Amino acid sequence: MNKIKNIIFDLGGVIMNLDVPKTIIEFEKIGITNIVNNTGHHYTDPIFYDFEIGKVSEFEFIEKLKSISILDPSTNEVIEAWNAMILDMPSERIDILLNLKENYKIFLLSNTNSIHQKKFISEVNEENNISFNDLFQKAYYSFEVGIRKPDKEVFEFTLNDSNLNPKETLFVDDSIDNIKAAQDIGIQTYHIDGKNSIEKLFSNN
Repeated sequence: MNKIKNIIFDLGGVIMNLDVPKTIIEFEKIGITNIVNNTGHHYTDPIFYDFEIGKVSEFEFIEKLKSISILDPSTNEVIEAWNAMILDMPSERIDILLNLKENYKIFLLSNTNSIHQKKFISEVNEENNISFNDLFQKAYYSFEVGIRKPDKEVFEFTLNDSNLNPKETLFVDDSIDNIKAAQDIGIQTYHIDGKNSIEKLFSNN
């Protein structure tokens, strides 16, 4: 960490706890099935990824999900099922970010969508009495910038937009594809997996 001046964090699986299978289960309850492939890691319909880069609106996304349901779910039922994957953001991780801000420039780079953003920001702000986005020098959300990880362009955009030197920048993510993409353009990386966590990485900070 001696040469690091900037830290870019992923959100889900790094700062915020996620449970994607929970959303799959809730969707099935309202008649929306087969939305992920047999690996369980990729959506079968491109609208999920289009929504994540702001290519379709919330209304279009929700209406598409309602149209593929074998039942007749309400808009609220679809939103609640979609948000079911969002769990908690442990207060100790908020504390880590606050402590790191004293010595580093902190950024967020997240593949997310407007519905999820509203959900986690409102909950974090209410539970911690803070403004979530203010934890970071700048927060980059895929649906706002129109690019998603692991596209190298989103890393290049972040570096250029905030004038960051990749050699002085650490990227923390739980996706190995995202980690490799960041490494390819010279960014230092830390992969969150079953053995690693931000608590472990910053235990001495």
